[in-house]
Amino acid sequence: MVCKYDEKAIMKIDLEHFLPYQLNQLATKISDDFASVYQKKYNLTISQWRIVANLAQFGQSNARELCSLAIMDKSTVSRAIKTLTDQGYLVTQLSKQDKRATHVMLNQRGKELYQRISQDAKIWEEQLAVNLSKHEQEQLLSLLIKLKASFK
Repeated sequence: MVCKYDEKAIMKIDLEHFLPYQLNQLATKISDDFASVYQKKYNLTISQWRIVANLAQFGQSNARELCSLAIMDKSTVSRAIKTLTDQGYLVTQLSKQDKRATHVMLNQRGKELYQRISQDAKIWEEQLAVNLSKHEQEQLLSLLIKLKASFK
């Protein structure tokens, strides 16, 4: 972290060099731009997209696990699951171990939706990284994974 001191000796954060600020700015810009892939073309909200993507990646899950995976609150996850189920992309099943829990998974229509979005997402990702070499892309991803792991 780079700090500057003014005349009154009050420490100030230089936002141009403050990693959390820069990561947040970048994440917001990326999220907003990537929304064009799943919002405009597929009419999904960010929470719905995150549910679909996590179910495609990890298979069957429940709302509590999806909250953790997608880093979203329970009410947002519950609304997204309900909407996706109503739209015919998910199926739900009561847990045999815990009758209070419901497992949710993509049905065939949901899997097909994910396949279409993921093809568009790959093209979008390539365009995002066009100014980075393959080595830089690998380094960036490695560093982001390392930073993320420090919060577990």
